[in-house]
Amino acid sequence: MKRICTLIIALTCWAGVQAQNLKFGKPASEELNMTVYDKDPEAAAVVLCDLTTVSYTMDFYNFLVDYEVKRRIKVLKDDGKDYANISISYIDNPGEQYAQETIADFKATVYNVENGKTVKTKIGGERLFKERIDEDYMLAKVALPQVKAGSVIEYEYRLHSNVFYHIYDWNVQTGIPVAYAHYRLEIPAIFIYNVETTGMQLLETSVAQGSLAFKSNSNSLTSPDKCNTNVYLCTARNLPALKKDDFVWNVDDYATKVTAELQRINNPRGGFRDVRKKWEQVDQTLLDHPDFGSHLHKHSKYREELAASGIAQMGDLPQKVAATWHFLMQRLSWNGEYDLKIHPASEVVKKGSGTNADLNMMLINMLGDVGVKAEPVVLSTRRHGRLPKTYPSLNKLNTFIVGIPDGEKWFYLDASSADGYLNVLSPNLYAEQARIIQKGAPGQWVNLQKVGEARTQVSIQATLSPDGELKGERTVLYQGNAAAEERHAFRTATDSAAFVAAKAERNGYEITALQMSGHREFGPSVRETIAFTRRADATADHIYFSPFTGTPITSNPFVEQERRLPVEFPCRQNYNMTIRLTLPDGWLIEEMPKSTRVTTADRSITGQLLFEAADEHTLTIHYQFRLSELVYTSDKYDTLRQLFDLFASRSKDVVVIKRKP
Repeated sequence: MKRICTLIIALTCWAGVQAQNLKFGKPASEELNMTVYDKDPEAAAVVLCDLTTVSYTMDFYNFLVDYEVKRRIKVLKDDGKDYANISISYIDNPGEQYAQETIADFKATVYNVENGKTVKTKIGGERLFKERIDEDYMLAKVALPQVKAGSVIEYEYRLHSNVFYHIYDWNVQTGIPVAYAHYRLEIPAIFIYNVETTGMQLLETSVAQGSLAFKSNSNSLTSPDKCNTNVYLCTARNLPALKKDDFVWNVDDYATKVTAELQRINNPRGGFRDVRKKWEQVDQTLLDHPDFGSHLHKHSKYREELAASGIAQMGDLPQKVAATWHFLMQRLSWNGEYDLKIHPASEVVKKGSGTNADLNMMLINMLGDVGVKAEPVVLSTRRHGRLPKTYPSLNKLNTFIVGIPDGEKWFYLDASSADGYLNVLSPNLYAEQARIIQKGAPGQWVNLQKVGEARTQVSIQATLSPDGELKGERTVLYQGNAAAEERHAFRTATDSAAFVAAKAERNGYEITALQMSGHREFGPSVRETIAFTRRADATADHIYFSPFTGTPITSNPFVEQERRLPVEFPCRQNYNMTIRLTLPDGWLIEEMPKSTRVTTADRSITGQLLFEAADEHTLTIHYQFRLSELVYTSDKYDTLRQLFDLFASRSKDVVVIKRKP
């Protein structure tokens, strides 16, 4: 009882302290002693206070940007200790004059209560370990010591930047709740920025006018002593944790954040200078880059072998592409990594493996050797996150696939998708925004989410015997991503016996024979024919049986009553099943499930279950379910949940037949 009372007191006190203690260096006693965050009792940690200030200065006619960051975190559970691992990325390109940033004044303190006393553990910037990420970015990181459940962490630092035309996003929402956060962004009025707040939860925002005094003592027109500024103030209170979800590829896409994009510069001498970057500039940067564009449209390392293979003489484009892909896969394998940078072909060939970028560039060049035009299609994978809608960004791109024009349409292919085909990619690659880039022609956008679809066509002929044995044949045509899933299941199974056993268990019957085609090929479809038996519940005068042998929805994954995040599916889906059952002579249908048709208002989800008894010996069932979109916003969640619940429950439907009197 004493422990419960103490907890209640701590929670009560915490409710009033979160908006008050903005002073760093002395956590409140309520913060030190709290054991649970009342607005999220399951939270492993909570950001108590996050203060970020971004301001401009001027030094010798050059604009500089200073970031001041202060953060206090309460660790509530052992899992929360990961938030003591601090990483700060910053720009540092030795070859670029205006691409230099430095971290200064880093300090951190860990507070623990031991035997009723507060024990402090302090570290400084000398503990920061710095490593290079790529030619543009460095990473400074440190693991704070003496952190455990109950610790309060405080750290702060300054980031000095001469990249005056770029302001980092303020990503306030994280994987743990945020009690209070405040952002102050002050920009000289000569810089015209588009400042936006996005995310699932609104911020308190305001804009005020201010002034900036320059460090320079010059009185020239280009550097007056003072200039007007725009001051943006954003406050967040009680932000919930942004938790990972099985139906969201990158939860950070929906985080509450503030972005600032420079549109143009107002020249004090008069006029504006537009500095907005265009995607055409990103295209050209890639085409000119030694680790990308310089590799395009060269002859491949296998040019002579390809010439001898006869692939170039094939007339059918898909057949020619498939043969070239198969030729490549016999020689190289994917190392499991996505990338945008290309490694030298000789290095990849020597290793026998490479990133998907290495394999795709190799495939582009090999296709060129057999007379097929192919171009790179750059994108950000779904796990990596969406491309920003308001500004072009080379850094947001992380890979590319192969685009193959065929008249006015395009085929898309990824060499690392071992089980795929033309327009059949890994669901991770079905980006909403992907960009075809090519020399001598403008880039163009493509929505890859409109490309892929899992299509399954099932036909079942079965007979029910008087003793309750259901025996029949199940023929399935898998196409698109459904074929890729089937090939993947076969390829990754321990052996063919394990593959058959898993299929029998999943569908709830005994397999007596199985024939398959296309499961080893790079092709558009997989076909299977299964002879099966299944025992129904039978008495002397009744038989009870489920007519279904496998359905795509057997349980409802959407169990929460409400949902903030959208629902993102791997790809579009289209499942059709027709069942024709022959009933035993001398028996009648006593009970049959009702037919059902369902659809959303926009018809993006449709489904039907139709039961038809043509006569007393024949029962025909049509099962159809279709998802025509990949992303469903939270306002459609309730409808989606009800539809899945309906189809999950209907997968357990039972038909009852009785013996004729």
